[in-house]
Amino acid sequence: MSRKIAYAGMLLAVDTVLFLMVNVFQTNTIFLLGLASLPIAIVIMNWGPKTGIAFYIASLVISFIAMANKIHWIIYVLTFGIYGLIKFIIEQDRPIYIEYILKLSYANITLVVLYFIIRQFIVIPQKWYLVILFEIVFLVYDYVYSLFIDYYNEKLNKYFK
Repeated sequence: MSRKIAYAGMLLAVDTVLFLMVNVFQTNTIFLLGLASLPIAIVIMNWGPKTGIAFYIASLVISFIAMANKIHWIIYVLTFGIYGLIKFIIEQDRPIYIEYILKLSYANITLVVLYFIIRQFIVIPQKWYLVILFEIVFLVYDYVYSLFIDYYNEKLNKYFK
């Protein structure tokens, strides 16, 4: 048990560094938030979704404290932070086309929610091609996330057991 807590604490420390870097490097915000979403996948793979939920909640608290721009925090909370759990739930013995329908549905619902929240603070252009671009970028993100999971399982997991 103490090993699990220590390991999760180290992953939270990695997330904290990434959250702090969001404040410093304004041009790479989305990339850094995407990186910060990967440790939850490690937690879920090693200890299951219940521990993943606890890790997600801890990362929400730490990210709220660490990130100066709360719009970045809202983006992390609704998209990147929870995606490891969403991906785990969606990829449970379903046909691949159903998985992609569910993933794109999640992405589009999240996009709409983010739009209505963030438009209160900044002007967001309403162009249909931006939605398609978002979906393409989301699918690339999901693919890279899957590559990370495969790489972790094949190469890194044996070092952290």
